[in-house]
Amino acid sequence: MAISIAACQSPDSPVSVEGSSSGALPSSASEGGTTVSEPVADSSSGAVDSTSGSTTDSPEPPLPPDLGSGKVPPPPMPNFVEVTEAAGLDLDPGEIMPPPFCVLDNISSHPDDLGDYCLPERALGAAAIGDFDGDGWPDIFLTRVQGPDWLLHNQGDGTFVDVAEARGLSRPHVTGGAAWVDIEGDGDLDLMLTALGDTRHYLYVNDGAGFFSEEGVERGVALESGFIRVGTSVAVGDYDLDGFVDLFVGDWRSTIALDGDVDYNRLLRNRGLLGPGTFEDVTEQVGIDMRSVSAQVGAPPGAWGFAPAFVDLDGDRYPELTLVADFGASRLWWNDGAGGFVDRTLAAGIGTEGNGMGSTFGDYDDDGDLDWFVSAIMSPSLEDPGNRMFRNEGGLVFSDVTDELDVRDGGWGWGASMFDFDLDGDLDLALASGFPATVYANDPVRLWFNTGAGPWPELAVEQGVDYQRQGRGLVAFDYDRDGDLDLLVHSNTESPGLFRNDQQGGSWLEVTTTGGFGNSQGIGVEVRVQETAGGPVQLRTIGVGSHYSGQAEAAAYFGFEDGDAPLHRVELTWPLTGTVLEFEEVPRNQHLRLGS
Repeated sequence: MAISIAACQSPDSPVSVEGSSSGALPSSASEGGTTVSEPVADSSSGAVDSTSGSTTDSPEPPLPPDLGSGKVPPPPMPNFVEVTEAAGLDLDPGEIMPPPFCVLDNISSHPDDLGDYCLPERALGAAAIGDFDGDGWPDIFLTRVQGPDWLLHNQGDGTFVDVAEARGLSRPHVTGGAAWVDIEGDGDLDLMLTALGDTRHYLYVNDGAGFFSEEGVERGVALESGFIRVGTSVAVGDYDLDGFVDLFVGDWRSTIALDGDVDYNRLLRNRGLLGPGTFEDVTEQVGIDMRSVSAQVGAPPGAWGFAPAFVDLDGDRYPELTLVADFGASRLWWNDGAGGFVDRTLAAGIGTEGNGMGSTFGDYDDDGDLDWFVSAIMSPSLEDPGNRMFRNEGGLVFSDVTDELDVRDGGWGWGASMFDFDLDGDLDLALASGFPATVYANDPVRLWFNTGAGPWPELAVEQGVDYQRQGRGLVAFDYDRDGDLDLLVHSNTESPGLFRNDQQGGSWLEVTTTGGFGNSQGIGVEVRVQETAGGPVQLRTIGVGSHYSGQAEAAAYFGFEDGDAPLHRVELTWPLTGTVLEFEEVPRNQHLRLGS
């Protein structure tokens, strides 16, 4: 079904369209003075007028951009302005602690020494974005090396205020990874945190008014035991398509340095209708064992997961499970649609990086499927070092185009994001980097400009993103709700950096979804936008973006050339049912909220 959205809303008043779970839409709906109505059917080839139902002649569409020349000029300079201090984010995450003051103990080298296993905490620095109180402004959760963490409430005026203690998030545990997730489908965001140096994880449940209580044990996600955790990132997605979101928690653990031959990279299935918002550990049931992967690839004994994600890479609606891991242990597990996973790493042609750290997905070449960037270490000691860009060729097969695009060298890479910073319609690439007391100590953030086939020029400093403060988590989000994506970089032990995007020119569309049933954010919904009839189609997937330690907001952002003409088509595909909804003649420059 296609409908026409007749009027544009201001950024502060998003259009909202909701229908039944089967995909049927009402013939008309309104919110805030905007009417959404089904157009009058017409057999002619002209475009449908969104207000009268009459048809008009469609102009010849412009030729698609040349994606093969590699000579696309860079955008005007600069786009970004650092506003960290002005926004209230000039924060101190903590000091680099030497032995014996680190969080973990290395039992292999000096069993009687305490606080001497410092390497795991050098990876800390999570940033997660979500509107926890439902006021329409994206808030920030940031971690601190020694805890407690920050919950930074967006004031709507360009500033943030820490409300962690007032909202019930004052426990002093050390956090590895963070994710906002509506565990029971009640419409508000809960907060899942993995722990480092503790024997369990934590889940803070939202009471609906933006206040939290810790219920990790009761909900089945604490995974409490007598062994220390080195928790990393959290993945959120509905892998079994039962309508409720599941979790995967990463863990980076040496079985030599730490006590216990255990693997805490775990798949946690939401019990759904049998117990909404409660989870069962099904890792062994589906055959995932990162210790055996380490043995297969010749990695040191342990389980080295850094950045998991649920993402549909073959177009069958069922999300695959990917896990970027250290020491050559990254995996791609194909979802068989029957509740199981099959390791397709080698057949897919991925997992070739030596030290995988972070992960981001996006359709950088606009061919209709998601490509995969993996951040890694540009170490001269490795035969084939550095990052990887894997282009999706279809059929769950990827080709390595890293050197074609010239995105291999990012120093010691961590968090990454594909996002359209200049509103030109294609995805660019940002990467946070750094590691203390090494040649990577002053690694800058990289920002590669998408020129198509490549090479992609690195333009961070020229674009105003000058950050050399031990970057870890990195997310792109529209904190000021002006339509272009800003950039947040969190650090291990130095101040984070917030870079406001002051893009001049271009137009935009933001799409958020309400999934109904147990998936209130529509995680996994595919959004396709075609600016003009016959032109290229942009693809985004809700909840798929940055996947190191934290997460971006659950929204799809699109950029276009300057213009006032409505967008030809917006199409949404819900993975649970396969329902496809089409919206025609959609006004630009608006926040569009669509429901199933």
